[in-house]
Amino acid sequence: MYELERKSIQNSEGGPCQVLAVRGTLGIAVVRKLKDDLLALLKNNDSVVIDLTEVSDIYYSILQLMCSANKYAQKHGKTFKLTGQNAHVVMVEAQSVGYFRAEGCKDAKDPTRCLWLAETSA
Repeated sequence: MYELERKSIQNSEGGPCQVLAVRGTLGIAVVRKLKDDLLALLKNNDSVVIDLTEVSDIYYSILQLMCSANKYAQKHGKTFKLTGQNAHVVMVEAQSVGYFRAEGCKDAKDPTRCLWLAETSA
C-alpha cells in the first residue's frame, strides 16, 4: 500500500509547483490509481514533482509510468521531475532494468529532460 502527500511550492523560476510525496510500496496493484493521480496533477498544473524519497519498494511498472508522465508533460508544455530517485530501492530497481543512461530517449520531445540521465539522477 502507498500513501500520498500533496503540497504546493514555488519552482526554481518562482512559479507554482505541485509536489506529490509518495510513501510505501509502489507496485502493479497501485499503478492505475497512481496514474490517475499523476494525470490529474499534470492536467491542472504546469509543474509537478514526484518525491520518491520514502518509497519502501518500487516495481518496473512504476518506472514506466514515471517515463510516460514525463513524456506527457513535455508534449503538453509542462514540467515533470522526480526527486528521491536516488533512494536505495529506486536505484536498485532502476539499475536492474537499465533505466539510468548517458543520453535521453530518442522518442522523447526533449531527450535532455529524461528522468534517468546521469546528471539528473546524481
